[in-house]
Amino acid sequence: MMRTAAGIFRASRAPKATSTWQAALAAHSGGSRRTFYEDAVASGPNALYLENLYTQWQADPSKLDPKWSDYFAAVESGKKATLPAAGAALRNAAIESRMSSAMTSGGSGASLVPGSSGAGGLQNLIRAYQVRGHEAADLDPLGMNVWRSWEEKGISGNPPELEPGYHGFTAADMDKTFQVSLAGLPKEATLREIVDNLKGTYCRSVGVEYMHIGDLEKLDWIRARVEKPEFIPKDKAKLMKIYKSLIEVDTFEQFLNLQYKTTKRFGVDGGEAAVAGINAAIEKAAELGMNEVVIGMPHRGRLNILTNVVGKPLVQMFAEFKGTHYDFEDIVTKSQSDDWLFAGDVKYHLGTSNVREFENGKSIIATLEANPSHLETVNTVTLGRARAKQYYLGNTRDTRKQVMPVLFHGDASFAGQGVCYETMQLAHVKEFDVGGTIHVIINNQVGFTTDPIDDRSTMYCSDLGKGFNTPILHVNADDPAAVTSAFELAAEWRQTWNSDVIVDVVCYRRYGHNETDAPEYTQPMLYKVINKHPRAESVFGQKLLASGVASQAELDAVKSSIWSKHEEAFKSADNFKPDESMGNWVATKWEGFVRPTDKTSSHPTGVDLDLLKQIGRKLCETPEGFKTHPGLKRQLKKKLEDVEEGIAIDWATAEGMGFASLLLEGNHVRITGQDVQRGTFAHRHCVIKDQATGADHCFLNNLNLGPQETFVARNSILAEYAVLGFELGFSYENPRALCIWEAQFGDFANTAQVMTDQFISAGEHKWLQQSGLVMLLPHGYMGQGAEHSSCRLERFLQMSDDDEDDVPAFQNDFGREQVQKANWQVMNISTPANYFHALRRQMHRDFRKPMVVASPKNLFRLRQCVSPLSDMGPESRFKRLIGERDPEIAANPDKVDRLVFCTGKLYYELVAEREKLGLKNVAIVTLEQIAPFPFDRVKTTMEMYPNVDVGDGVHPGNVIWCQEEPKNMGAWSYVRPRLVTTAREGLEKDMVMRYVGRRAAASPATGYPKLHNAEQEAIVQEAILGHDDASWSVQRPSSLLGHQT
Repeated sequence: MMRTAAGIFRASRAPKATSTWQAALAAHSGGSRRTFYEDAVASGPNALYLENLYTQWQADPSKLDPKWSDYFAAVESGKKATLPAAGAALRNAAIESRMSSAMTSGGSGASLVPGSSGAGGLQNLIRAYQVRGHEAADLDPLGMNVWRSWEEKGISGNPPELEPGYHGFTAADMDKTFQVSLAGLPKEATLREIVDNLKGTYCRSVGVEYMHIGDLEKLDWIRARVEKPEFIPKDKAKLMKIYKSLIEVDTFEQFLNLQYKTTKRFGVDGGEAAVAGINAAIEKAAELGMNEVVIGMPHRGRLNILTNVVGKPLVQMFAEFKGTHYDFEDIVTKSQSDDWLFAGDVKYHLGTSNVREFENGKSIIATLEANPSHLETVNTVTLGRARAKQYYLGNTRDTRKQVMPVLFHGDASFAGQGVCYETMQLAHVKEFDVGGTIHVIINNQVGFTTDPIDDRSTMYCSDLGKGFNTPILHVNADDPAAVTSAFELAAEWRQTWNSDVIVDVVCYRRYGHNETDAPEYTQPMLYKVINKHPRAESVFGQKLLASGVASQAELDAVKSSIWSKHEEAFKSADNFKPDESMGNWVATKWEGFVRPTDKTSSHPTGVDLDLLKQIGRKLCETPEGFKTHPGLKRQLKKKLEDVEEGIAIDWATAEGMGFASLLLEGNHVRITGQDVQRGTFAHRHCVIKDQATGADHCFLNNLNLGPQETFVARNSILAEYAVLGFELGFSYENPRALCIWEAQFGDFANTAQVMTDQFISAGEHKWLQQSGLVMLLPHGYMGQGAEHSSCRLERFLQMSDDDEDDVPAFQNDFGREQVQKANWQVMNISTPANYFHALRRQMHRDFRKPMVVASPKNLFRLRQCVSPLSDMGPESRFKRLIGERDPEIAANPDKVDRLVFCTGKLYYELVAEREKLGLKNVAIVTLEQIAPFPFDRVKTTMEMYPNVDVGDGVHPGNVIWCQEEPKNMGAWSYVRPRLVTTAREGLEKDMVMRYVGRRAAASPATGYPKLHNAEQEAIVQEAILGHDDASWSVQRPSSLLGHQT
């Protein structure tokens, strides 16, 4: 008796059972007890494909290639046999057989190769339409299809496999009857009817690319839906609803074009159906359990999405065009009294949140992320916010369904921008998975002025998706019913499979890059066609009339009603009252947090010492039976001893204590980056591995000291741009989450420069969006060459918005108010305790600011870089500047005649040189917070040392700025004018700063270890000793150093 496929191929799941098949397996494997599931060739997914092929072989051996029949027959008879295919070839064979068998039932002996008619040829024909039908689909509204005929790229239209003759059929066969299982056809149909059915399914206004997915269940799921005759709606109620939605979109564009013909609005003219489509997708997803949608998109079509999808009031939108949405005089007046000016942004960059209600009574929250002109940059910011929403809803698979991200793309940018690949790579990575994203490509078939043939190598701009097993729905924008169906299918796919889907809306751009552009310069032939082409609403309206679905009067009534609504809103915009807070976000979790101009209060960051010791013990405790790495076991033993003594707390322990204390206070802490669990420099070890089982243990999620929030430390994909954006988006959603992104080395942050420039440094100034994101950027000169020395501190300081010539208010609370109005904080911290306070200070304020930390690389194990536990106790706090730490020097300031300012790890090298020389006349001070500049603390420090020469107004004295970086890098350009301002305005002295550091250079650091050591030695010696040059004739004491002014 023949066993079922499941019984044969899953024999290993029931080892006690005996059967003919097990005997066959034993024979197949030379008498061993191995089964297919234990065999490397047939393990995992391969076994599932084998099951599928075996099932079909049982039903009808003639439907498989003869080699499979030989294989299965041999195995059943107990003979040795070689698998005919494995891996991708095995998968393709199973898929082809599965899909063909679902379609047809032919006579015995039907061939499966091209060139043979009959049942086998029919199977191949059907398969061809499933695989390549989209290449012949009616997708281009303009009928040009230029991207199908790029012979020089090996791309040509009209796949021959779609012709019956390719499979051996002749004209005489067209009216022959075949048994077939196709939706919309009887069980027996002529070849002509079958071909017409296939063309209607795969070659009309929707082209479905899905056969690359490689999952039989998902393939069946898609096929069952797209092959239904009712996939494209035909009932009047549905079609009129689509028409109304399309007219809403079209009227918005036409009304603005009438009122503001020469104003840039980046309209969606030519792709209007995409807006109606996303509305349909959101409504469908809402029916399937979605409660919130988060949208990220570029500028094209943004204003339309704001009003017709997110629900921003038309009155407010028109007020923004008229300029009545803000009071200019009030802004100027407030900027004078508040000493802070809100910059705002152009209307097609703005975002908002709104509660959106549907006709069926269902309501959702819709959020559109603000974004810059940099295409695709907003992608992972959107996903990060969506993930945060899902986390706070419960962080389960079900909450993934409740919050749905949608990303809009342009055709050229989706094909060209690398961050799109990074974005899609995050889709199923733990702690980055958002349960699937709907990607919408507004395929204008042109870039700014670039033709498709020049903006990609592939036929479709969406081909990236095939690398991620993503279904791709190409759809003609002039068929809104098809567009709506594609979007609804996309929503259903996302809610069912929790994975990405792409909707490629093939459309056109009616105007140039913006409404004032002249596209005929670069695309004369294209725009001759576009200028004659009717609008989508006209095309769709004519279809409704021709099919008898609607009368002209019904269509006119819809148009008239919506146009009147726009006219009324336009009039009302003159009296629009602007939002006094200048923000329009649904701030569900930001209540109580203040803006830069509001009053704020101080919050302590010190922690009870007993609690810190309890935390410290937990940071050293592993579960019973956990096999810890021997080296790490020694580290934990030493760490526990240090905690108990409370004298020498190292960097990693202080960080862990900071994280743990925040978790116990109810703050979520999340750190991601390429190596964050261990740390690039093997210092953190917040997640460790059992050496016997590979199991994880996370100390911070096992504190057992009372209620606590969750700690997440996740090694990320190797992509800075996308991951940094994701963490930023996460931080936007809830101020009670400490979000940290750590670079492997600080200079790798430059691959995410767009994110820092456009979002992190300027987001609050442009959009009033606060973030407490922390960027840890390992920095420090240790002879490792140009690429692993500098985090490019100068770039972050250049973007800091404090004015070097502003006269500071040297008064109480100056530092807190200064940070509140600054765009971010830039740090180079030198002690574990100060790092502890910096982290806690991020969460112990009633406002949020990004913090950029030039984090250390060698201080983790430097025995001098430790802090007593008392420096983290109840009365302690963050120090923006740390003064002289040698008690003897600090107690005798009159004996000091040389004052050195520096930052970070260089402090310890300067102290070592001073101690080696036995000097007590040199004071060394560290700027811990470089920006915003601590004017008040610097003033106090300068006042302490009256005998330090500040220079004569032309030549420098003995107030020194010392740095490791070349003179044109590092903090020098930022601190120099601010130090001078402090002396001028605070001390009434005309000070000239002395520079000690590497000479100006193109490369951040040398790659020669000996040269590095010589440079480092020259820096510390010159900073501590100086040189004898009373006449100021030696401006550069060493060729290794820079000029000293």
